[in-house]
Amino acid sequence: MAPPDRPRLKNGPLWAQAIATFMGLGYSPRMPGTLGSAAGLFLYLPAFLMPAEWSWSLALGETILFCALSLLAIPPVLKASGKADPGFVIVDEVAGMLTALCFLEPDFTCLLVAFALFRLLDILKPYPVNRLERLPGALGVLADDLAAGALAGVLSILVMRLA
Repeated sequence: MAPPDRPRLKNGPLWAQAIATFMGLGYSPRMPGTLGSAAGLFLYLPAFLMPAEWSWSLALGETILFCALSLLAIPPVLKASGKADPGFVIVDEVAGMLTALCFLEPDFTCLLVAFALFRLLDILKPYPVNRLERLPGALGVLADDLAAGALAGVLSILVMRLA
C-alpha cells in the first residue's frame, strides 16, 4: 500500500508562507496588518539598549533583511493564492514599520506616533503610496508599505517637534 500524498498547501511553499505571514501571524482573523506593524515595533525594542545615535542602524538593518525576505517569499505565495496582495501577507507591514523607525530615536511616545501614522497611511494609501502598489508582483506589495513607512517616519518627526 502506497503512503498517502502529502496535502498540498494552498498558499505556496511552507517556508514562503512562514516568512510572508510572519510565522503565521498574518492568518489572524482580525487586523493582520496591524499585528504585522506591531511585530515591527517589537523587533525594534533592542534599540532601547543601544546608544540613541545608533538606533537607526538596527532599524535599517532589519528593514533590509525583511525587504530581502519579502522579495524571496512573496512571489510563490502570490502565485499559489492567485491574489495580487492577499491580506495574510504581512511581512511588508513589518518592513514598512521598520522603515518608519529608521527615522526615529528610541522613545515610546515617538514610536506610538509612528505606529499610528504608519497604520493610517498604510490603510488610506495617499499619493504617492497608492501609485507604488500598482507595481507588479512582490515589488508592488512591498513598495507601498516602504513608502508609507518613510512618510510616517518623516511625519512623526514633524509631529514630535510641533508637540
